[in-house]
Amino acid sequence: MFKTRLLSGIVLVAVALLTIISGGYVLFFTLLGISLIGMQELYKVMKVREDHFNALEIAGYLGAVIYYVLMSLDFEKYGMMGVIISFMMFMFVYVFTYPKFKAEQVMPAFFAIVYVGVMLSYVYQTRMLDGGKFHVWLIFLCSWGCDTCAYCVGVLFGKHKMAPVLSPKKSVEGAVGGVVGAILLGIIYAAATKGGMGG
Repeated sequence: MFKTRLLSGIVLVAVALLTIISGGYVLFFTLLGISLIGMQELYKVMKVREDHFNALEIAGYLGAVIYYVLMSLDFEKYGMMGVIISFMMFMFVYVFTYPKFKAEQVMPAFFAIVYVGVMLSYVYQTRMLDGGKFHVWLIFLCSWGCDTCAYCVGVLFGKHKMAPVLSPKKSVEGAVGGVVGAILLGIIYAAATKGGMGG
């Protein structure tokens, strides 16, 4: 288990380095691909996907592609339009195929676009900012750093359960350690790159 996690972590870091340093279309299409894969996994878990592809799932993938295209043109002008178009597509599928799909399937189908596609698109948007080649690493530094620090502090000092039903191994000490660790890593990174962070 540890070996698999270590190897997958190394591969992820290598892919992140290659695509984020490249930026532009390389990062755009990588994130779009990861979004579609992530949505597919979520659709399986949330029972949007049954035995094979269906109209609701296809609408989700198409909605994510439309959102990414509009977001890349100008997020402030067209980003929300992409989300609205996606939602309208789900409504069309729901109404015109009724009663094939239930509302309990439509909502997670739409949620997947926001939770996976829109969230990941902020990596691209941050990278494309002035100074984005420096700022974008804070996303990974803070998330991975928080996760690692929370794990280490939780293993060493964790005594008070944070959410015993949802996540039995998480502790209050680990949560605090994760936040403090991410802050410290952010401060160190900002100090190390202060010449480039401004632009």
